[in-house]
Amino acid sequence: MKLFQPRTLHKRIMLAIALLQLVVVGLFAIYLLIQQVGNEITSRQVLGHKMIGITAPAVSHLIRHDPAGISGYLGAMLGDRAVAGITVKDRDGKTLFLQRKESGDLHPVAGWFKAAEPHPKISAELRSEHGSLGLMTIELSNDLLNEKIRGLLNDVSYLFMLLLGVDLIAIQLLVKSVMAPLTPLAAMAREVSQGNWEKTVLTTEDGASDEVRNLSDAFIESAKTMKRQIRELEKTRAQLAENELKLRNLVDNMQEVLLEVDQNGLVTFLNPAWEALTGYAAETTLHRPFAEFLTQPRHKAYFEAGRLEHIPLTELQLELRAHDGRPVWMQMSTSLQRDDTGAVSGLISTLEDITETLHLQELQHQHEQDLYRLTITDPLTGVYNRRHFDELLENLLHMNLHKGHPLALVIVDIDGFKFINDTYGHPVGDEVLRTVATSLRNNKHQGGAVARIAGDEFALLLQNVNEMDAERIGHMIHEDLNRIVIPLPVGQLTVQTSIGIAIAPVHGKLPQDLVRAADVALYHAKKSGRNRVDTLTRERGEAIMDIFSQGFEVRNAIIAGLILPFMQPIVDLKTRKIFAYEVLTRMRRGDAFVPADDFIPIAEDLGLIREMDLFVIGQALKMIPKNVHLFVNISLSSFYAPEFAQQLRDLLNSPVARGRSITLEFTERETVEMSREFIQLFDEIRAGSCNVALDDFGVGYSTYSYLRVLRPEFVKIDGSFVLKLKENQEDVKIVEQIRELAHIIGAHTIAEHIEDEETIAMLVKMGVDYGQGYFFSKPVNVDDKHWLTADLA
Repeated sequence: MKLFQPRTLHKRIMLAIALLQLVVVGLFAIYLLIQQVGNEITSRQVLGHKMIGITAPAVSHLIRHDPAGISGYLGAMLGDRAVAGITVKDRDGKTLFLQRKESGDLHPVAGWFKAAEPHPKISAELRSEHGSLGLMTIELSNDLLNEKIRGLLNDVSYLFMLLLGVDLIAIQLLVKSVMAPLTPLAAMAREVSQGNWEKTVLTTEDGASDEVRNLSDAFIESAKTMKRQIRELEKTRAQLAENELKLRNLVDNMQEVLLEVDQNGLVTFLNPAWEALTGYAAETTLHRPFAEFLTQPRHKAYFEAGRLEHIPLTELQLELRAHDGRPVWMQMSTSLQRDDTGAVSGLISTLEDITETLHLQELQHQHEQDLYRLTITDPLTGVYNRRHFDELLENLLHMNLHKGHPLALVIVDIDGFKFINDTYGHPVGDEVLRTVATSLRNNKHQGGAVARIAGDEFALLLQNVNEMDAERIGHMIHEDLNRIVIPLPVGQLTVQTSIGIAIAPVHGKLPQDLVRAADVALYHAKKSGRNRVDTLTRERGEAIMDIFSQGFEVRNAIIAGLILPFMQPIVDLKTRKIFAYEVLTRMRRGDAFVPADDFIPIAEDLGLIREMDLFVIGQALKMIPKNVHLFVNISLSSFYAPEFAQQLRDLLNSPVARGRSITLEFTERETVEMSREFIQLFDEIRAGSCNVALDDFGVGYSTYSYLRVLRPEFVKIDGSFVLKLKENQEDVKIVEQIRELAHIIGAHTIAEHIEDEETIAMLVKMGVDYGQGYFFSKPVNVDDKHWLTADLA
């Protein structure tokens, strides 16, 4: 019985312990195998994404700059054992590169894992700053993974066999020894189960055999190994939980909406940003069609079942309807999800709220349009401005002449516009400009551009019309403009215009030649009585161009310093002493000097008077001693140039003008708007110790209004009233009236064109203060120092 019992116990112990160790080691081996294979599969996917993330930008660069280099670059990449094939397609689906190499089937162990694809592929869109370039796909090789799995199987098998062999040896030794009671082993197992891993229960005193002790030691070692593995497993589980928590916090705190949609277009996941941006609760949105929240049909079509693969992956802008009904614009960036067969199984997208951005972009676009419109149009009339018209003229002239087509330039000038402004005020003048511009723009006869090129001048371009057609259209436009009636508080105002027409290439092939020809035609129309249409003929053009050539002579004379100051004394009529000198203008022509009356009107007509005034004043201030009281002439029409006022200020504040007596003598051949800036300039002139004299009083425009507003220190009686003072009693009364008006405003009077002693006596009797004329002295060149005489009595 005793002999049988150890033998039976041997079998029982060996069977029990063998089965136990087999289960433990087997489970451990399977667990280790699963962990390692799973890690290898994950590592392969990560490796594939890293490889395509690194190579995709390089391939994009090669597509744009060196398509031939793609084969060399990707061919070298195929040498990597992890790569089984590479495919590159352009954005039209055309294959740019395709190479594959033999790759074994996936190891059966890897097939246990859902993430392990039989032929895994990683794709990435190739992009540049101009958009999509195509698609790159890397097919990963199974060889390296299979090799690692086989190595893992061998390692696990060796470990399993090693551990099992050690256990069996321990069992054999235990059986061969004197069997100790199993109670101590049970006690030891209880201690181990309670966590007392280090405690040895079986001792020599307990009577345990060496076999039992060895078995207990092996059991404890196995338990310790299991404990280490369990701790590692718990640590891994804790790390996964921590990472999951971080990921959830990140998703929950995203400003963008994180959206997941299945293949049927139903919402399967949303983060809290959805409710913050749209007002819909995530719980009530889940499992509903995403298209329900979109407003535009073309956007809804993307999310129909089976159409997800057609959705743009980047920069798709969707209009959603928020819970409160307001529109919300979001920009969608999408990643399509595919199943094992490659079919689209859903998508994951981020939605960024761009409502405010689009609104700002719309405002910016509108602002840019407004700025562009302001740069090319006249703000008052809405037609093109001069600068843009010059560009249009140059472009259309070049285009039409290149095609052999004529081009007509029509310049329209509003007759008496300055009178309209001065008489009816600027609101009426502005209305006239707007009405004329509207009529020109809406006129069915004009087929080109309309522009306001000056204060009261407009220009039109007529394409592909000959001289006869251009003149006919010009008369039609003139008739249409003459029908314009501007209602006034009392009565109405009709508009009259003068029109000049020039045709290219008849009158010129360059823009400046065509404009000059049209200006000449307009000049002739105005000189011929205004309110008419004039087309430049060869004979008339030659005659009028002579006037323009005189203008060139005047300009060249200014440049060459041939405009010279002459001096004529202004005399106190009672004491016969020189009070001041008037600076007169002469132009040198050879050895002769041309009087001002022969070129001043031309200078005014051609816009040269401002430059001439400033030049003559500057010369006089440099050449005449500071102790001489100077009367210097300025044409009021110079103030049409906006920069003239500042140039005059600079001249009067210069060192040559500072500290001397200067009277600015204004000639009023044309009216000038007496704006606030105009009056302010005169206040500044007086503040700078300069006086003001009003010239040619009695024959100019709006003289009384100038007298009232400007309140000059001197009023010069026009010489036409002085020359026949002895024969014409009416002139006597006019002179007396002018002197009386001047006395009322506190101004001194100066009589012009005095030629005899008897006239002086009459003027003194009427109370006129000063005089000038040939009786005292003719104008003398400033270079002749004999003009500087203290007394003419």
